[in-house]
Amino acid sequence: MKQNRDNRTLNRQARAQQARSDAQANIRIRLAGEQDISDIQVLLKANHVAFGFIPVAALQESIRRAEVIVAANHKDILGMARYHHRRDKVTTLHEVAVEPGHWAQGIGRALLEHLEEEARGRGQTAIRLKCPVDLPANGFYARLGFTRVAIEEGKRRPLAVWEKQLPPSAPLSTDRSPLFFLSLTHGASETRKIIQLWDESGDRRNPFARVVFTPLFSEPGTVTLIRRLKEERGSMVMFDSGGYQVQMGRMQYEELFDRLLHFYRENDWADRFVLPDHVPLSTDSLQEVEFKVRDSIDFARLFLGKMPVGFMERAVAVVHGRTEEQVARCVEAYVDMGVRYLGFGSFGTSGPNGTVNLVSRKSLSLLQLVQALAQEHGCRLHVFGIGSPRHLIRLSAAGIVPTSFDSAGWWKAGGFGKIFFPAGRQIHITAIQGNGATQRSIEREKQRTQHECRFCADLTNLRRSRTLRIMHNLAAMLDTVEGVI
Repeated sequence: MKQNRDNRTLNRQARAQQARSDAQANIRIRLAGEQDISDIQVLLKANHVAFGFIPVAALQESIRRAEVIVAANHKDILGMARYHHRRDKVTTLHEVAVEPGHWAQGIGRALLEHLEEEARGRGQTAIRLKCPVDLPANGFYARLGFTRVAIEEGKRRPLAVWEKQLPPSAPLSTDRSPLFFLSLTHGASETRKIIQLWDESGDRRNPFARVVFTPLFSEPGTVTLIRRLKEERGSMVMFDSGGYQVQMGRMQYEELFDRLLHFYRENDWADRFVLPDHVPLSTDSLQEVEFKVRDSIDFARLFLGKMPVGFMERAVAVVHGRTEEQVARCVEAYVDMGVRYLGFGSFGTSGPNGTVNLVSRKSLSLLQLVQALAQEHGCRLHVFGIGSPRHLIRLSAAGIVPTSFDSAGWWKAGGFGKIFFPAGRQIHITAIQGNGATQRSIEREKQRTQHECRFCADLTNLRRSRTLRIMHNLAAMLDTVEGVI
């Protein structure tokens, strides 16, 4: 009889373990976006006994800092963790919550293991949290290797202070999708139309959650419109420096420096500020590239010295170079300055006036080095100028998953008559008769990639309308970001 009971117990344990494994197999840990806030609020409300009320502004700020992760299956968010990587190398865990119907399935453990890996990759030495002493969650933290180091008086009840020391480990995990910054350096009327069409499309995704534009070379109406996006929709905004204008010979680098310094001082409302950079051309000699690399480093240091306290945390320094030594020198110099967000834009170029970035083997190799150095120093990495889904897929295949990237390619390609698909293929739809791309082949590509959006429902209209092509390409780019890992 005892043996039968033991067997039944083992069977139940095996089934429970299998259920946990099955549940985790369908769950992906990723960074939260603005579009997840309502679902996260529902999750926190279901766990209100542990956390009380969490202001939405606090959630928004943590998401903007890329310090909220969620555990999601193909349709629902089942768990979340909000935290902050402090400068003293201690990561504070604010909340970790799991949907009550999915407790005891390993979701909370997966979230904390993901956080531990990220914290170690950033050079953090410990994770610390506080938990009311009367909650069962204290046992959960003990099982995960946390040590109770103190008891503090809370507002309503005593709090146990838990801490886990983190040994040095591998660099940042790339098991996440990069954050997509939408490039909107366009006229105000065109930008307004893009926003309106997307809002009317019924697609619940928010491509305007993160926006990058070049304010020095944008209409005043565009600047006002993007500021309104931030104030009314909570969009994260990155100011690009406009180094491209120097690259094209439309402005001297010293003039860009002075104008950018004045604008950044007068407009402190952005979340990220790209430092002035001297962009090398593909046609530059090695001596010219070296001169521009030194310029970028020296002027970044000078620029930072002229900006107010607190600016450093929002600065993005652009790494340039044609050799490994040059890009490594850039990274080391920026890290020594205190910059913690690096940018990479040293791609080869082609097309009219060098407006199209090329993802060559050489640029991939340099970007891999920059990513490794960024991880080593606990820095985030932004990649400028991803032209198409194909480029993003190539980066992922090379093991490159940056913190964030931006793209204006969806807009440019639509203007040239090309349409994107999430798997990387492009079709020149306005030359449909010339290159043999039939309507049937486009429909097959839609079916193969399972892409559906309002903008490509009618292929005749898609071929005729530049605006519809642009909007379709934006939807395809979002599909690619979601599926790139």
